[in-house]
Amino acid sequence: MIRVLLASFLISLSSFAFGNDDQDTLKVRKPSLKEDLKSGKFDFHFRSYMMSTVNAGDVIDYATLAAGAGIGYTSPEWNGLQVRFNGFFTYQVFENNIRIADRVTGGGNRYEILLYDMNDVANTNKLDRLEELYLAYRKDRVKFVLGRQKIITPLLNDQDNRMRPNVFQGLSVTYSGLKLKTTAMWINQVTIRGTVDWYRIDDSFGVYSFGRNPFGEPSNYKGNIRSKGIGLLGLQYHDKGLTTQFWNYTAENVFNMSFGQAEYTINLPKSTRLYFGLQGFHQFAINDGGNPNNQLTYILPGEKASGIGAKIGMFKGNHNLSFNYLGINDKGRFLFPREWGREQLFASMPRERYEGAGDMSAYVLKYDLVTSVDGLFAQFGAGVVNHSSMTSFTTNKYGIPSYYHFTGMLEYRFRDYFEGLNIQFLAVNKTAQDRNGLTDNLRINRVDMWNLNFIVDYKF
Repeated sequence: MIRVLLASFLISLSSFAFGNDDQDTLKVRKPSLKEDLKSGKFDFHFRSYMMSTVNAGDVIDYATLAAGAGIGYTSPEWNGLQVRFNGFFTYQVFENNIRIADRVTGGGNRYEILLYDMNDVANTNKLDRLEELYLAYRKDRVKFVLGRQKIITPLLNDQDNRMRPNVFQGLSVTYSGLKLKTTAMWINQVTIRGTVDWYRIDDSFGVYSFGRNPFGEPSNYKGNIRSKGIGLLGLQYHDKGLTTQFWNYTAENVFNMSFGQAEYTINLPKSTRLYFGLQGFHQFAINDGGNPNNQLTYILPGEKASGIGAKIGMFKGNHNLSFNYLGINDKGRFLFPREWGREQLFASMPRERYEGAGDMSAYVLKYDLVTSVDGLFAQFGAGVVNHSSMTSFTTNKYGIPSYYHFTGMLEYRFRDYFEGLNIQFLAVNKTAQDRNGLTDNLRINRVDMWNLNFIVDYKF
């Protein structure tokens, strides 16, 4: 359907470029459709990603290097109309162990495989997909977009920290005022990071690991959820140091999630800024949570998870230091499909999420530095994450132990001739708070591990 709409749109453009004109000899020649299309913008993207996970003890370690490139095109606007498309291919340069099970635990790879296609692990070089493909119309401050498009919100987003991001298909309407921006969207399909396929929304539940249900059994909702799509509504406001946003996500027939956040910045003397933030979310099931059989549903009708986050921090010169907190109640599990995005919470850190948790708390210290080397930036994080018991099935979906979390990142952004080229090194360590009695099955790819990443990214 999207391709038909785009074809019809391109045909209609010819009426602007090649209209009938009986007095064409008396007028300046109009540009042709070809010339108009040539005035559009092409963009190029190259990316290589080396990742390695080092687990403690005798369990397996992993490593791989992926590389890929893509090209996109955005047309100029004709009477408010515009089209865009882009595609990307990925191939595997080398790998070590990412497609075999650990001989001790039987566990499989968690992080590296998402650079490729987790649904076809034998595929190493046919990893291409058409991503954005949409028709847009702008009138004053209102913009309509129909088709496959990227979306960035606190919970539903592109989670672009592997080779390729999430892309969503649907119809979005955005109003961009001077202080207020509103977004409304209906989504019926998604292509998910770590795959090359497009999924209907009800089929997207359970593409990633699906943990355990509240009865302590392996979750069995994959292929058993009924939902027509996702309804999204967002409000974003900014004025004089105050930034607020509210988002509501409705997975039809499954759940409703509301998210709110407010941040305030105070300017002080000597290039110093003090800032505060508060955020929260609340979730409840719709109907039977996706399936009337509670053994097959995504969320039980009685689950009503709520969470609250806070931060306080200071910018001074080249330094940014913040303390961040997250707490989730024990009335259910915070459930938002990992296939749809990565939660952007104040206490979020790379290589772990809080989705699936209830009755938990996290305390995270973050430090950002603009170094004295032009273009070189550094980030560091240290956190304490307190989960409920690994056998508390009603509040710990993935059976994750409490852990300490450490991250360090260096990024260099080239200037002048190499502008658009960035290189990044990220190191992550997670260590269990209580290592006594922790088996290899509970440890592998979760705690007592290092995850190392080296990324080269070039865009123009």
